Amino acid sequence: MARRLGWLGPGIVLVGVATAIVGAYLVMHNRPKPGEVIETVTIDATAKIVVRAEDGGERSFVELRAGDDLVWQALVPPYAGRPGASGIAWSDTAVAVRVVRDDKAEVFALSIRDASKLGGIKLGVEHEKIKKNPTGPVTITDHIRSYEVIAGDDWNQITAIDLKTGKKLWTAELGPTPVTAGEVTGGLIRIEQGSQKRYFHVFTGKEDRSSEATGIPIDGPPPTPAP
Repeated sequence: MARRLGWLGPGIVLVGVATAIVGAYLVMHNRPKPGEVIETVTIDATAKIVVRAEDGGERSFVELRAGDDLVWQALVPPYAGRPGASGIAWSDTAVAVRVVRDDKAEVFALSIRDASKLGGIKLGVEHEKIKKNPTGPVTITDHIRSYEVIAGDDWNQITAIDLKTGKKLWTAELGPTPVTAGEVTGGLIRIEQGSQKRYFHVFTGKEDRSSEATGIPIDGPPPTPAP
């Protein structure tokens, strides 16, 4: 009996080793992998942010690259941006990534230094589910703030976020007409909805309607529509 039990210890060890090998194999083969490039955002002559789909999955990868070198890589929920309508805003401290989770819009803030998560902000919480395939802009930025355009079936909204603190600054309701274009110009963010051009102060979100009274455009040509 003792002799039989003597083999029990090594047998358990062998089973443990085999289990560990199988576990390591499964971890390696089930580890999320980056897939095709969704969007590339240029920061300067060498640095860029690359957003990739998850190979075989629904999430997304965000990468900071310096030339051909990978500086960091982060796995986030499904990316909400698309080519021509970016969901990325960046500053000297943070990268803000617009994502979709549970049919709701969110912003993930990552440290530009090491991709550590600085925080997250839920958008459009006053409303129902967002549109999955909006046609207008997603994120507009002046690299000090991001201006997040959120669209629903019968509502639209814009929220400003401070890229240094990660805090929500203001939110403005835009009504049911879809947003087709937008950009920051001077101290205003200009939004197009149908034939209407609307202007909001970047610090407060207060709408500037002075051109309605004067008939004089507040600034230059209209923004380029998002594809």
